[in-house]
Amino acid sequence: MSVLYLPDCPTSCENALQAVNFSECAPEYHWGEISKVYIAPADLDLSGFDVTDLADWTALLADNGDDKIRTLIGMGEMGEPEISEIATSGDRKAYGFRQYSIAFTIDETNDINYSWMAMTGCNTNYKFWFETSDGLLYGGNDGLEGTAVFHQLIPKGRTEIVTFQGTFKWQSRFAPLRCESPMA
Repeated sequence: MSVLYLPDCPTSCENALQAVNFSECAPEYHWGEISKVYIAPADLDLSGFDVTDLADWTALLADNGDDKIRTLIGMGEMGEPEISEIATSGDRKAYGFRQYSIAFTIDETNDINYSWMAMTGCNTNYKFWFETSDGLLYGGNDGLEGTAVFHQLIPKGRTEIVTFQGTFKWQSRFAPLRCESPMA
């Protein structure tokens, strides 16, 4: 379970409202599509790792090696997380951990990538980060800990390509940390 971002939640009925910022003249937008997922063994030692430091990433990114982070290139999306709402006394509500899910498609289906895809059937936990097409990186210094399960899809038409499609899933009470990607 990933517990990465703990905002200062109110502890009484007298709480401050979080600030917001909207601009009529120069609104800031971010574009969709998750274009990369960085994936590592769940037990990878990230002591001293700074997610914003390109040198730290350069030292850990590799296509092979047990203590390295792999780069998966594809197209993906993250929808609204699932969350349980529990009625409690006094007409109050309690909310459980959110179940986040990223649907991701890989279209480079060579033998090495096929072996990686097949290994996701081993029910292994991973650490991962994801990057959007406009250069935002999610996951913080520790990464998101969760599962990845992928399958090969073979279309019936000769004008379509084979893909690996799957999901990355993790649980957290809060949205993942984000920053500008040093690799963008």
